[in-house]
Amino acid sequence: MNVTEMLVEQVRAIDARSLPADVIEAARHSLLDWIGIAIAGAGEPLVGKLREEAREQGGHPLSTIVLHGERTSPAYAALINGSAADALDFSDANMAMRGHTTPAVVATALAVGEVRDISGLELLTAIVAGVEMECRVGTLVNFPYLRQGFHPTGNIAPFGATAAAAYLLGLDGKQWAHALGTAATQAAGLHTSGGTMCKPFHSGKAAANGLLSANLAKRDWIARENAIESGGGFIETHATGAHVDELRASAGRFFILDTIFKSHAACQLTHSTIENMLEFKNARDVSVADVESVDIHVPRFFLSICNIAKPITGLEAKFSLRAVAAMTLLGDDTRDIGAYTAESLKRDAFVQLQKRIQVTPSDELSGGVAVAHVRLTDGTEFFANNDCYRPLHDLLRQREMLVTKFRSLVSPVLGASRTEALLAQILDVDRLPSIRQLIPLMVKS
Repeated sequence: MNVTEMLVEQVRAIDARSLPADVIEAARHSLLDWIGIAIAGAGEPLVGKLREEAREQGGHPLSTIVLHGERTSPAYAALINGSAADALDFSDANMAMRGHTTPAVVATALAVGEVRDISGLELLTAIVAGVEMECRVGTLVNFPYLRQGFHPTGNIAPFGATAAAAYLLGLDGKQWAHALGTAATQAAGLHTSGGTMCKPFHSGKAAANGLLSANLAKRDWIARENAIESGGGFIETHATGAHVDELRASAGRFFILDTIFKSHAACQLTHSTIENMLEFKNARDVSVADVESVDIHVPRFFLSICNIAKPITGLEAKFSLRAVAAMTLLGDDTRDIGAYTAESLKRDAFVQLQKRIQVTPSDELSGGVAVAHVRLTDGTEFFANNDCYRPLHDLLRQREMLVTKFRSLVSPVLGASRTEALLAQILDVDRLPSIRQLIPLMVKS
């Protein structure tokens, strides 16, 4: 059996009627987190530019743009909503793919699902199928194989979006293979795009490309059926090897249970450093003036992603270890999307503190581990280390955390009453006969 056959066999077998209760709950969490972030992110400038482009390009108004309510083609809705869900860099992650799993998958499932008038349970199942495909392709090329410079969200998420659409469209096994082959030839995304509009655009493009790949396959579009593993295919061009045995062993596993949800509105790789700074602040009652130096030690690969030395914009600050460390020490709430502004980076206290922060790569550290060494002017030293790449694995606690996060993101946009109505529908989404009941609640009246 080739790699594509294994992928199709494992993911296509997912059935709404036999999904375990914890997997359904995990998918609900992914949807809850996605909707909250997408609504808050829909006001970002990049979303406005994509909406303008969609209007200029035209198309059948079949699918809804989150928050704004205008309708456009399913592909453009997937593109815009997928980008909005990643615009704040507040979306989830999974170590199996080392990227954001749900921005593209949910955007695709909603765009296709609205047209096909699917049920809430079908929506959750499509989300599971998408995340499972992403994580399996991610497992294939995961560290250390994915070539340097590729952004996993841009290169791997298209497969997940394709699977979500393929599930909803009811493709047969051969059509699934052609759809994945079409996704493989469109897989793209560079790490250097971090801190620009192109980074969330990776999720949007993954959604649109996945939707298009599945739609074309339904029309019996011909792609290379084994484009993932063939010579000159995805593995050969995007990686230096493949964990085929690990893929084979993943049969029956649900990677969605290992989803990591963000509590800080910045690049996931900055979270361990933020937690280290919070640990220091909680342990030491000292002023910022008492801090002589901060030495942050992180795995070497962090430096190519979140080491913008002198960020100018709020978006760049989310990809700067020095910036988030300084913000945390100054008392800024890094969970608040409003904390990341160009003005906050011009504060004299911020500028002076950032000069005392040093980032050091370490070949001895791996995963999401970061170590902090804080030295005070009186010679006192403080050490801390955290690893924010560990899933919570407590679904009740996770739900509570995500509900709080959802309210904080949505209430300022939709108001408390609309927020609670939407929240109630999401928490009961598997009982909805049609997701068309859900979508109007995601639009500002």
